[in-house]
This record gives sequence, structure tokens and C-alpha cells, in this order.
Amino acid sequence: MKKGSGSKRPASVHVTPQRAARLHRLVVVLSTGPLGRSAILSELKIGLRTFYRELSLLKKRGIKVRFLRKLYHLKTSFEEAEGRLPVPDPSLSFAEMVELSRCPCPAGARLAELLAAIINPRPHPRRAAMHGRRARKHDT
Repeated sequence: MKKGSGSKRPASVHVTPQRAARLHRLVVVLSTGPLGRSAILSELKIGLRTFYRELSLLKKRGIKVRFLRKLYHLKTSFEEAEGRLPVPDPSLSFAEMVELSRCPCPAGARLAELLAAIINPRPHPRRAAMHGRRARKHDT
């Protein structure tokens, strides 16, 4: 997914592998055309509460679903929606993170930025000021 100049990334959300699969299936089902709620629930074998919870998460991730005449339809393109779906934490090792951050692609660049922030954390301005005061107190 390409980041636009004025766009911001959706908030990070922790999902289980089962929920990620369910969200992906929901996007697939919604992309086939307008469907009623009961057809979607039946196809995904989910309950009403889960359905609305997943619709809410899609919305938070910037995936638009139209509800018109009691039918649901994916308004965002399938490719864009798929690119916005959250995935479970892959639990990468440091070495794997370094290897993937070398990839000449947008995802590699994001991983490289994250890795740099981990290796060279910026001190919090307030904490840095407090450490300076403590050091001065101990010097006297």
C-alpha cells in the first residue's frame, strides 16, 4: 500500500490468525457484490455481534463498506482493502528484521525505519531534561 503525502496509517491493531482470516474472507465476500446480512453471516459462519465488530474494524482501517437497501457491498477496491487488512504479529527475530529491512520496497523501508528507531531510540525530551537535573544535583 502506497502512503500518500497527506495520508496517515491506520492505527495498529492486534489480531489473531483466525480473526485475520475472517476479516480477509469478509472482504472477499463483500467484493463479490451486494449481499444481505443473513447471506454474509451464513457464508462466514459468524454471529451478528462478530459481524458488526468486524465491520467496525474495517471502517477503522479505512475500508469502506456501503449499506444500501439492506445490502452490503465493498466500496473500496478489493486490492486496496486487502492492503489495509491487519495481520498477526509475525514475531520476527532481530536478524530477520534486519534482513527484511534491506528489501528495496516500501515495506522494507518501513521496517528499516522501525529498526532504526529500536537501535537508536530518541530520548524523550522531558526525561532527558530530568536526567540533566539529576546529574547536576549529584555533581555538587
